[in-house]
Amino acid sequence: MNRKTTIVCSAPDLASMNIKENLLAMHDWERDGDVYESDRVRIVEVDKLHIFCDHIDSKLERRGLPTNLIIFASKHKSDSSKRLFSAHFTGNVSDAKFGGNPRELAPAAPQLLRPVLHSMRDLAADTGAGYEVSMESTHHGPTALSVPSIYIEIGSTETEWVDSDAGRIVASAILDLDQNLDLNLDSNSNRDPDGEVRTSGYPVAVGFGGGHYAHRQTKLIFETEITFGHNFPKYQLDDLDDGLIRDALLKSNADFAYFDRKSMNAAQRNRISAVIEDLGYEVLRERTIRERFGR
Repeated sequence: MNRKTTIVCSAPDLASMNIKENLLAMHDWERDGDVYESDRVRIVEVDKLHIFCDHIDSKLERRGLPTNLIIFASKHKSDSSKRLFSAHFTGNVSDAKFGGNPRELAPAAPQLLRPVLHSMRDLAADTGAGYEVSMESTHHGPTALSVPSIYIEIGSTETEWVDSDAGRIVASAILDLDQNLDLNLDSNSNRDPDGEVRTSGYPVAVGFGGGHYAHRQTKLIFETEITFGHNFPKYQLDDLDDGLIRDALLKSNADFAYFDRKSMNAAQRNRISAVIEDLGYEVLRERTIRERFGR
């Protein structure tokens, strides 16, 4: 079989099954047992939660289902009970309470983050569904993956997880990603050897600071031409060592870093920026990002 983008749906996850049902209804698929195939995309159902799917890429390879990109269709759970569509990447900066390995980051798919957030926002606005749309910071498993992946989620309670309109919006946004898939398959950075950003693909930032829902980073995705890879909220910053910072940049195919400066203290800014600059990357202020990549 061809190497394809794989949408992983989890049987115990109500939102995931909602998204799957809508994917099947909205597109033509060829079924082979628990696998559904189209030209460039396949759906695979697993019997456990996504966060425990370490090495799923190699397991699929052994089944004759090689993949170059994984989309985890999932629920988002929050005490705030907000109606939310979100997307994020996976990794642990300390222990591994919710899947994956301690202090490990999975390869990110930043070229998909921006278009899926835009698509979910536009579709939600068109339907009047009342859902907010946000990027989330890096958290939970799986982390042991060799191909890029992204979580795309419906939040935040069972009411939203089984909302058929929400499932339709997320499924449609996932199918709309087909035009962006090729941008994410190049494992090399968007940076030229001299450090300048190339014209192909969206410029990629790794984010530091802010809250879990990365308000300023999300605004930059909606108001400029950039996208984000891994992002670390203020409560994770003291757990980041040099190796994790390096991995975040490399596994995001990053072009530069961005600080939500007001949420960071001077010691954090100085320590993290020194590591980033030693690795040959810039830290760009919001004003500079808007000047270079504004619309």
